[in-house]
Amino acid sequence: MAGTKISEIAKEAKLSHGLVYHYFNSKEHLFFELVKKASERSMGSVTKAMQREGTPLEKLSQMTEEILRSIARGNELYLFVIMIQASTSDAVPDDVTNLLRDEQNSPVKAILPIIMAGQEQGEIVDDSPVQLAVAYYAMIQGLAINKLQWAECPIPEASLILRLFTSKGGE
Repeated sequence: MAGTKISEIAKEAKLSHGLVYHYFNSKEHLFFELVKKASERSMGSVTKAMQREGTPLEKLSQMTEEILRSIARGNELYLFVIMIQASTSDAVPDDVTNLLRDEQNSPVKAILPIIMAGQEQGEIVDDSPVQLAVAYYAMIQGLAINKLQWAECPIPEASLILRLFTSKGGE
């Protein structure tokens, strides 16, 4: 981020320099808003899943299908990149770091109730819910990165991913 100029951002977005500054007073502010949008989108998927009818596994399956469809279409792949950049770079503004450290913005923590409910009902393997949530999101992020690097990357069915988490191998 340090090496990027607002004029480069404006040019790439096909916007005037002034228009970018009209909405964002700095590239740091723009980056914060993008990270915030990515975080809200991710948390929105979990919130939507939790509000659905059905068993925990059905909720997780529907959420996974929606996420994978979005990745397969290439929709919002940049949001995954932004979150990875924000999480791994030392050159991010403090407000971005604080946003990411806020547990209320953690999809890993947000999905824990679904995983634990699935474990209680015998649908999801009896293993560490935190480790399962971390593994789940690592796979999702990995698929998004693969899709960015390889446009024709085949995205697996949700059932294949969830089979790793189900107590009966997806049955």
